[in-house]
Amino acid sequence: MKFTRTAVALGAAALIAAGSVPAVQHFAAEGDADKQVATLSPAATSVQTSLPTSTAPATTSQKPSVMPKTEETPTTATGTSQTSTSPTATTQTTPVTTTTELKVVDEETPAEDTEPAEEEQPEEHPNVKPLGEAPKTYKGEDQAWVRILARQRGNWDNEAIRVYSESMERDIPVAVFYATDENGERKENAPTVYLLNGAGGSEQDTDWVAQAYDELEKTYKDSGANVVIPMEGAFSYYVDWAAEPPVDTETNPFFHGKQMWSTFLADELPQAVEPYMKADEEHRAAAGLSMAATSVLLLAEHNPGFYDAVGSFSGCAATSTPLPWKFLDLTVSRGAPNVMTPEYIFGERGSDYNRHYDALVNAADLKGTAVYLSTGTGLAGETDMTGYLKDRLINKYGVDPDAASTRALTNAMTLQVEGGVIEAAMNACTHDLMVKMRANDVEVTHAELRNVGTHSWASWRDDVKLSYEKVFKKALGLEQ
Repeated sequence: MKFTRTAVALGAAALIAAGSVPAVQHFAAEGDADKQVATLSPAATSVQTSLPTSTAPATTSQKPSVMPKTEETPTTATGTSQTSTSPTATTQTTPVTTTTELKVVDEETPAEDTEPAEEEQPEEHPNVKPLGEAPKTYKGEDQAWVRILARQRGNWDNEAIRVYSESMERDIPVAVFYATDENGERKENAPTVYLLNGAGGSEQDTDWVAQAYDELEKTYKDSGANVVIPMEGAFSYYVDWAAEPPVDTETNPFFHGKQMWSTFLADELPQAVEPYMKADEEHRAAAGLSMAATSVLLLAEHNPGFYDAVGSFSGCAATSTPLPWKFLDLTVSRGAPNVMTPEYIFGERGSDYNRHYDALVNAADLKGTAVYLSTGTGLAGETDMTGYLKDRLINKYGVDPDAASTRALTNAMTLQVEGGVIEAAMNACTHDLMVKMRANDVEVTHAELRNVGTHSWASWRDDVKLSYEKVFKKALGLEQ
C-alpha cells in the first residue's frame, strides 16, 4: 500500500494524540481530550486578556544593527501597522507549580565533579557576566553542560556566561566557544554560529553540549567560527509570546518569567555577546533541531540579511494550520501539563499574530539566506538499533553491559515507534517547506533527505558537520 506524506502526517498526529505511543522526545504523553483550551480573540490587531502581556516584534526589511536600536512600530505578517501587539488569553487557567517527570530519549551525560571557575569580567560589557551558580534541570540537579565546559576548557576555549535580557528582565545562561588559531589563541573578527536547543533543552540535559559535544568540537574547534548556545528556553519555541506563561514562574522548572525569545535572540544576545567575544559583527548563522528548527527559520524571515545562513533539522515550519497546531500543542504542553496551550505563545490559531510566527507562510522571506534542511523518513536506521545503542552506552558512557542491554532495548523501541512517527510528520513538513520555497524562487541551498532515520540525536549529530560543510562554511566566508 502506498502512503502519501499527508497520510503519514495524519497518522502521526493520530497516534500521538491517542496515546498509542509514549511521547518522549518532543511531544507530550498526556492526551488532551478533556483539557480546557484557552480561547483567544482574533489577533489581527490585538488579543485581550487578563494575563500580563508581551509585545510582538517588528518585521524588519533591513539587517538589524548590533548597535542599540531606536524603537520601531510593530507590523503584522502582512506588513500592516498595528496599534497594539499584545495578544493574550481571555480564559484564566489555574497555575501549576509541579510537572510530571518527563522521560528523555537518548543517553544522559554522566555527572562530573569539576566545578566551573568564575572569571573576571570586563566592565565595558555590563550585560555579560560569569555564569556563577549552575542552572538546574527540572529535577533540581546542576545542568550537565556547565560541567562539560569546565572539563573541556583546556581543550577548546570556552566560557559559561549569563547575558542579561532587558525584554525578559533576567539573565539567560549561555555557553560560548571561541574561534582559535593553530596555537589555540582566540581569533578576533570571527563569525558566530548560534545553536538553539530542542524542546527539553538544557533543563532536561538534552542540549547541544550534553548530547553532541564531540561532534561540535570536531566540526567547529578549528573552523574559525565562534559558537554560542543559549541554555534556557525549553518548550518556548524561541519566539515572543502572545501572553505570559500560565504558571507560577517562580516554581515552574521551564518557564522562568517573560518569554521574549525573538527579541532576545535577534536584538539582545548578538549585540551583547559579539562585542564581548570580539567577533565579526556582520556575519552569523543559526541552527536548531526539532522545536528550534522552526525558530531559526523565523529568525531569518523576520530579520532579513541578519543571518547569512540557517540550518533547520527535523522541524515543522508551519504553525497556523490544524495538524501542525496539534504538534505544537503536544510539544508545549509538556512544560505545564493540562495548563499550557499554544495560544499563550502564538495567539489564536490562524490569527495574524499566529501567521507572523508561521515559517511556512513567510517562506518567501528566506530569499537571500543560505538554507540547510534535513529530515529522515521515520524508518529505523542503524543508529536506532539495539546493538548500536548498547555499544554506545558501553564505549562512550562506561555503562555496565547488562544494564546497557536493558537500556538499549528500551531506547530502541522508543526510537523506532515514537521517534519514527514524529520524524515521519517532520518529513511531510519539510517537503511542504521546500515546495513553498521553490514556488517563491527561494533557493534550498542543501537538503539532507535521508532514506531512514527517526527523531533522534544520531541524525542531528550528523547535521552539525553536514550543515557546516555544505552551507555554513561558504556562507560565513570560512572556505580555505
